[in-house]
Amino acid sequence: MYTELLMGALVAIAAPQDPEVRVDTRTVDRRVVEIEIPAIEIPEFDVYIPGFQIAVPSVGWYLEDFEVYWDDVYDWDNDWDDWEDRDYVQDAELDTTFAVDPNAVLGLRNHAGEIIVRTWNRNEVRIQADYSSYDRVKIIQSERSVKVQSETRHGHPEEVDYELTIPSAMAVDLWGFESDVSVDGAQNGVRVETLEGDIEITDCAGDITIHSVEGDMRVMGSSGRLDANGTDGEVVVVGFEGDVYAGSIDGDIRLEEIDAGNVEGKTVDGDVVYDGSIRDGGRYKLTTHDGDVMVSIPAGTNATIEVATFDGEFEADFPVQITGAQGSRKFSFVIGDGSARLELHSFDGDIQLLRR
Repeated sequence: MYTELLMGALVAIAAPQDPEVRVDTRTVDRRVVEIEIPAIEIPEFDVYIPGFQIAVPSVGWYLEDFEVYWDDVYDWDNDWDDWEDRDYVQDAELDTTFAVDPNAVLGLRNHAGEIIVRTWNRNEVRIQADYSSYDRVKIIQSERSVKVQSETRHGHPEEVDYELTIPSAMAVDLWGFESDVSVDGAQNGVRVETLEGDIEITDCAGDITIHSVEGDMRVMGSSGRLDANGTDGEVVVVGFEGDVYAGSIDGDIRLEEIDAGNVEGKTVDGDVVYDGSIRDGGRYKLTTHDGDVMVSIPAGTNATIEVATFDGEFEADFPVQITGAQGSRKFSFVIGDGSARLELHSFDGDIQLLRR
């Protein structure tokens, strides 16, 4: 008897106290609906985190061939602790010019601050820098390279703004953590990497590689081979002669006045616009997941064009004869003899062709 009373009390305590609460058990009729999705390639992206190293071949070569320049705001031979105990900060400036081999490589690393590189017809490098007196600028020169970087006693240097003038034949290798970078006139290749900052390349030639995790990239009036890869920012290329690869995760891709036999432009969240040549035998691939694709077709183009879109429309302002099942989201057609290949893919956007 007592056992029954105890069990009843426990059940009463454990039961829900709100009389309005009810447990409603229902049977839901579930159905499986199959949707055929066309095989649209979703672009893969590598998030590139830039790095920078200064390679010293050997101690003997270092001592024999390098010259080291220091800014002269303070006597840096003094003890670092004396320097660190200073209770004030001054603006410092560096302006130095020295002779170089015009075929040497310029390498610069900057934690924060603007980097501007221009060219001239002299076999000399001029380096101008504005920075805090808590930091110092170090220049290491050898027969084959000029390395520039800022240093501080602890942590990272503060903002340093650089303006460099170099021979146009020098190759350029720049790295910035929080830096806007512009290069004008370098003719022997350019490499620029930033974590946060815009990149602008003007009138350059050779292999051009630019990467920015968070920033816009612009390439104007240049030639060679271009690899522009970003994460959060648009890529704009105007007036480029040579093969082009342009990619972004969150940004538009605009390729205008392009003269190339191989072009690839892809983004996840943004539009892709191409206005340039379509050479016989060339390969052109323009892809977006969430955006529109718009392509200008020059007169006299010979191309096989493949179109794929899942949730978008296709439109051409000239008549085309489509090959593929009626209502299909993936189809192709031929213009002229079809020798070039043009692939246009958008998962959630329209695809438009304009006759130019």
